[in-house]
Amino acid sequence: MRTIQKVLVGQSGGPTVAINSSLAGIINQAHKHDIEVIGMCNGIEGFLEGHTVNLSDIFHPTRNKQSVELLAQTPSSFLGSCRYKLPDPTQDKNFYQQIASRLTSLAIDGVLYIGGNDSMDTVDKISRYFAENLIDIPTIGIPKTIDNDLEGTDHTPGFGSAARYIATAVQELARDAEVYGKPSITIIETMGRDAGWLGAASALAHEKNEQAPDIILLPEVPFYEEKLIGKIRELFKYKKSLVIVVSEGVRRPDGSTLLAKSKARMDAFGHLADQSGNALYLAELCQKHFDCKIRGINLNSLQRCAIHAASKTDLREAWQLGAAGVDALLAGKTACMIGLYRVSDTPYQTELHCIAVSKIANKVKHVPADMISDDGFWVTKRVLTYLRPLISNGASGAQSEEGELSVFIPKLNLQETVPRDEDQRQIGV
Repeated sequence: MRTIQKVLVGQSGGPTVAINSSLAGIINQAHKHDIEVIGMCNGIEGFLEGHTVNLSDIFHPTRNKQSVELLAQTPSSFLGSCRYKLPDPTQDKNFYQQIASRLTSLAIDGVLYIGGNDSMDTVDKISRYFAENLIDIPTIGIPKTIDNDLEGTDHTPGFGSAARYIATAVQELARDAEVYGKPSITIIETMGRDAGWLGAASALAHEKNEQAPDIILLPEVPFYEEKLIGKIRELFKYKKSLVIVVSEGVRRPDGSTLLAKSKARMDAFGHLADQSGNALYLAELCQKHFDCKIRGINLNSLQRCAIHAASKTDLREAWQLGAAGVDALLAGKTACMIGLYRVSDTPYQTELHCIAVSKIANKVKHVPADMISDDGFWVTKRVLTYLRPLISNGASGAQSEEGELSVFIPKLNLQETVPRDEDQRQIGV
């Protein structure tokens, strides 16, 4: 076992309901091994400016156990966050020398970075520079993103809770929209910059005998206005109140966004800083074709901070992934991300594994074609099977065949694993 006395941990990218649970898992596991935990304030950007905090003093699991448990159930990023793109290690060695120097001055033995696609890019670049310059500071990524678009893991902490919130909100809005018994169209916008997992999660509303949503528009399917209008006309033959869910990342066949983005701001990673507005755009489009009540609703930041709708499965797995990151450092692992591999749906079981971060950084896990209906306006049963355990508040995330909750504690496989085939690479099942 490697000797680790002090680790540095950071949180990056958009906050979630579960990101602090991963941080709590790190703090708790580090304490078991007498490891001091130092936090980056506002991610790698704040660290470069010299902003750190001693988390072992603030959240001492023995002196103040309740504070660690409370942290695990607190939304947003306790340490703050950033969207800061690191330069290529081969083009700016002085930059990485600065990082190494700061780590050495703090006597850091290992780095854990919690985040999504862009954060794994940070882990990859730091790891490459350290390897090329024989700097022995292991660096490991812990997955996080409500978008669920990170490769190398069946799903990401934060997604299950966001999915639960979205499905609940769609169900509630559908009931609200139908009270007057007159024709109406309610358009609900979800996040999902490049992948439609959050939009697909709205289909879970059907699990509670709700007849909504009626249409789901995903980034994986090119958007055609005439096809949507035709589908709405068809549905109005059978029901008066329609609910449409649209992902913020939906695009036209040529790849352009639904809204004019000529003046849009871009973040450090080249992503649109503000991609919302599709619900209002579609509301205006429908007004031109239908004489009925039409409303556009953007769920916005509520999707990632609604702790009242948190999935216990989500919070538990986030904690376990954080703890596994500490174990991986002790086992001598580096340049990898701790991911989840799904063993089975019923009972729901997962295993933790390490995957080289170079294989997943800057890649997007899309909703696969066999989870989307042939007409592109709905999802298949396969996506529902995938989603159900992730929104659960049961002990294991699912019920056994006998109807009793089965508890499964995943074990970390410290051997690097590669998904077994293309299908598993995409969805991990």
